[in-house]
Amino acid sequence: VKEVEAMQSYATLCSYKKKNESCYNSAEADNHRRQQLEVMGFSEFRKRGIDGSGVRIAIFDGGFPDVNTNEVFRHIREDNRLIATWDFTKNKEFVFYSISHGTMVFSNIGGMEVENEDTAYYGMATGAEYMLAKTEIRTEPYSEEKNWLAAVEWADKNGADIISSSLGYTHQRYFRSDMDGKTSLVTRAGNMAAAKGILVVNAAGNDGTSNWHVLGAPADADSVLTVGGINPEDNFHIGFSSFGPTADGRMKPNVCAYGDAIVVGKENSVQNVQGTSFATPLISGFAACVMQANPDMNNMEIFHLIESLGHLYPYFDYAHGYGVPQAANLFTKDKMQKKPTFSVELDQSILRFKIKEELVKPLGTSRLMYINMQRKDGLLLKYFVLEVHSKSFELSLDDWSELLDKSARINIFFAGFYYSFSVNQ
Repeated sequence: VKEVEAMQSYATLCSYKKKNESCYNSAEADNHRRQQLEVMGFSEFRKRGIDGSGVRIAIFDGGFPDVNTNEVFRHIREDNRLIATWDFTKNKEFVFYSISHGTMVFSNIGGMEVENEDTAYYGMATGAEYMLAKTEIRTEPYSEEKNWLAAVEWADKNGADIISSSLGYTHQRYFRSDMDGKTSLVTRAGNMAAAKGILVVNAAGNDGTSNWHVLGAPADADSVLTVGGINPEDNFHIGFSSFGPTADGRMKPNVCAYGDAIVVGKENSVQNVQGTSFATPLISGFAACVMQANPDMNNMEIFHLIESLGHLYPYFDYAHGYGVPQAANLFTKDKMQKKPTFSVELDQSILRFKIKEELVKPLGTSRLMYINMQRKDGLLLKYFVLEVHSKSFELSLDDWSELLDKSARINIFFAGFYYSFSVNQ
């Protein structure tokens, strides 16, 4: 023991709200369930027999009721792939009670249900091994950061490859300036876990529309893969998903996934829920598949590989990170579209765009263009997203005039093509 610190804290589960109590037998919900995986390329893994086998995932949450009986986890129980459980709030092994948030999160990593000859998949890593850690209780005492740290040590001792955590510590203890990657106990614990060789995946949080606005700890940790949320209706940032950057200017979130998901909760109930809580396990399942496909890579190599698989990469912003990781990019040498999908000229403070005609979408459909302005040190000065419905258009940068300097760059991503240029060229 190097030192002892007094602490106060308050944790929140990074779920936003339940949209519907039950979506069972709903064709719309079934399509949504398929799409939350396919947007990341689920079928690309499946046709190669990749399902997270050989990867051990530790889930930190507030409880896992009915996991020991729920049908969507039957395959895991029958294969003896539920390796260990521990309740850090009561110091006992039994975790199948209390907050059902953990059950829903678990379903979005490895859940599946077989009915007759049809299999309903809720997560990608149906072949992985699992460890379940209960670190939260309903009354939110100040001990939960300590529980998170103890769970990290337990996960390391028991051979975890991935930690999936949908928790966040924000305004009840910290200032936004404390989201600097080094202040909170859980942030330091997250980096410690990464130093031990574990890939830590954590929710960005749901404060995008609140006064807090930014991500919470431990999502601010340098070595934690932070996950934001997008809306399934348009694949654009979902309003409540917390924004980056960190207080010291580092890009967050790193990647994103659906922040509106179909999950399975207590008593085998199928629900439509919202929150970066559910984007996070979707990415954790994806990460397990990437690990299985790249067994010789260490955790931080996997971390950076997942970033590079983002559908926007190398473009990034503080709402989407590098975007939604794509399984197809893992098996493709040339990830980026080399043929231009647009051209652009900067004339004084006017950007003039010309779009390839076949890429112009009619009104009512979504074709998004991502634009940012970046300082020489990498910090984004401004960023936004446009819907493109015309083969030519202009964009005034008059309100950016105070930001323009000789070293700034404008970066644009549209329809698979990335273009970057100096504002002084």
